[in-house]
Amino acid sequence: MINEEKLIKKVRAGDDQALEKLFHLYEPLVNSIVKQFYLHHYDRKDWDQEAMIVCYEAALVFSPQKGKFSSLYKTKLFNHARTLVRYNMARRRQIYSQSIPLEKADIQGSVNEPCRSELSIPVDETYNNFVNSLSHVELIALLTIIGEISTEYAIDHLNIEAMKLIRARARTLQKMRKVLF
Repeated sequence: MINEEKLIKKVRAGDDQALEKLFHLYEPLVNSIVKQFYLHHYDRKDWDQEAMIVCYEAALVFSPQKGKFSSLYKTKLFNHARTLVRYNMARRRQIYSQSIPLEKADIQGSVNEPCRSELSIPVDETYNNFVNSLSHVELIALLTIIGEISTEYAIDHLNIEAMKLIRARARTLQKMRKVLF
């Protein structure tokens, strides 16, 4: 297509209008690829912007001897969309896809910081029986399991040997599993 080749040469020369015309020429291709992917915070304008950037990059590297521009652009856009999805679905960024802006949150009153809960003896008879069945060392192990005291504190200040505490933690967890499950 002669018109396409002229547009690509103009894009390489830095003509923004030629880039827009080239992009609009391939808008149906962009639509077909965008329909295949979903990103939580991407709207149509974001996808168009990404597609225009890829169109520019494809025009810069296009060589008529290697094939058609449409296949190059389609491949580059598809791969770019997959990269965007991969980036957004990465385990360390999944929390962002589940979060909402503070302005949209329905908050009554002030936001409370998480605080340390006081240890209370369970009221239920099953839990009382479980706690009563523990030895002194196992009670301390239970406190380390639930995070009320650190293992370092138990070893240093309560004079419990490290191996003794490890074994007591294992016994406590085993007893807890029997009672609870």
